[in-house]
Amino acid sequence: MRRESNGFILVSVLLAATMLLTSATAFAWFARTEARIAASRENILKFRGVAEIAVNALSKMINDDKNGYDSMTEELYARTTKLSVGNYEINAQIRPLNDKISVSGLLLPDGVTIRSEYETAWQRIWEELELPDLAASVIDFIDKDESQKLGGAERESNINRLVSDLNELKAMEEINDGVLWGTKERAWGLARYLDVPGGQKININVARPEMLAKLDEALSLSHAQNIASYALVSPIKSIEELRRVPGFPASLATKLVNVIGFESTHFLLSLNVRDKTGNQRNYRVVVQRGSSGIFSWEE
Repeated sequence: MRRESNGFILVSVLLAATMLLTSATAFAWFARTEARIAASRENILKFRGVAEIAVNALSKMINDDKNGYDSMTEELYARTTKLSVGNYEINAQIRPLNDKISVSGLLLPDGVTIRSEYETAWQRIWEELELPDLAASVIDFIDKDESQKLGGAERESNINRLVSDLNELKAMEEINDGVLWGTKERAWGLARYLDVPGGQKININVARPEMLAKLDEALSLSHAQNIASYALVSPIKSIEELRRVPGFPASLATKLVNVIGFESTHFLLSLNVRDKTGNQRNYRVVVQRGSSGIFSWEE
């Protein structure tokens, strides 16, 4: 009986030792995992801090560009800008935006009425998407009142404010990723013509010909392509210069003066941040000229 008791005690001790060993191993694994997570978080924060310093420096370069126009032919935007912050190297590409209709510039200051200069373009965009009935419904979705427009639709799901991201439009049952971004059959969507950052005016020096051709029926795609080609060689700085561009219907200059510009208010910064060991992170940041704030940040 005593021998059996000793054996039971030995088994109990072995079980207890195994449990302690297992617990110690689990704790060590947990501690190492937590340490790796903490180190990873610290690394992410360091990279982000470096990126923020780079964004501030690039924003200053943009603010110092006061030549009256923004074009991809300018050295600041045509080349990659290289910066060093401590042990980090940054490669940055700056792209002037305002190349599309901005959500914030689509409506008049009353927040309800679409700008008359954009009415034709807005309708033609939705016709090209083969969803012409959505032109008025989307305006009802984003305008600030609850009165239904002719051909529109006021619904409980309407947000009645400007969207901060185009994906918010998917709250409308008729709009999906295909409508916004394109499908296999159609490689483009609404985002080809509409953007969130920007202002009232489209920068004619960086806008795609397809966008310019939508502004008025008198401006054909071939005319718009001529304008885009001209701007690549000699950036346009004023309405007077625009009137002299071959292929631009001079009468349109006065009609579109409130929605055509030559500078950008917003810029996309594409950053690659790399440390000495080869670790790297990428960022897409939108900044606004003359503002110390960041419009949007992706990483």
